Amino acid sequence: MRKKILSLLLPILLLVAGVAWAVAPGAGITGTQHDFTQGELAANIAVGLCTFCHTPHKAGTQRLIWNHQLSAYSYNWGTVTHTIGGTPLPTIDTSWTGPTRFCLSCHDGSVAFGSVYWFDRKVYVGASPINVGLEDNMTHHQSKLIGFGGSLAGSHPVAAPYPLNNGKNTYNSVTTGDGVLMGDFVANPQPNGIRLFSDNGGVVVAGASAGTTGIECSSCHDPHNKASVDKYFLRGMLTGSDASYICLKCHTK
Repeated sequence: MRKKILSLLLPILLLVAGVAWAVAPGAGITGTQHDFTQGELAANIAVGLCTFCHTPHKAGTQRLIWNHQLSAYSYNWGTVTHTIGGTPLPTIDTSWTGPTRFCLSCHDGSVAFGSVYWFDRKVYVGASPINVGLEDNMTHHQSKLIGFGGSLAGSHPVAAPYPLNNGKNTYNSVTTGDGVLMGDFVANPQPNGIRLFSDNGGVVVAGASAGTTGIECSSCHDPHNKASVDKYFLRGMLTGSDASYICLKCHTK
């Protein structure tokens, strides 16, 4: 009887697995969970592949010509203020220009998916034709909810310095702690597929620069699924123990 049940369940489990990641990593955004031209969000109006994040006109910010309504929250790591190596955990406030703030505009659960600054000559906020309803946000997708209520407690630090070239770096007003074991970090993880950023006087730019380098959400994730090699838009493998494993792209253990 047990074998019979398993034989019936197996096709269902395979189907569910296929739905969870219907597009191969690295194959582009179409058909992924970041493709909002499909499913309930586009049920009331046809939208473009890029619409929910970018717009060529009347964006909310010039940076990334960003179209999704930004969260009003600032983010911190709760009661924990420093890493074990003494690096302060930064605040990510509403003036931060790094990619993390834009990622959290969806993922913190405070803004409806369909709340965009401009589409089809209209502003859409919450319960409007572009969106099923104001309640349709990340709070209904708990496995993808990060930063709820402004808390990043329990999450890997982002908008934080990376010890490029095994030296101290200052990023988002935070400097690498004195107790950081530099040998525990890959000196430059960019050849491993990790994306680094530089803090150019409060303006974040892509690429590493000695003394001002840091990491963002998109250091490890590629939201467009072009540099992804595993699910969750990861730039490294979710499992393993060699150099392809996502954690070992930066950490030497």
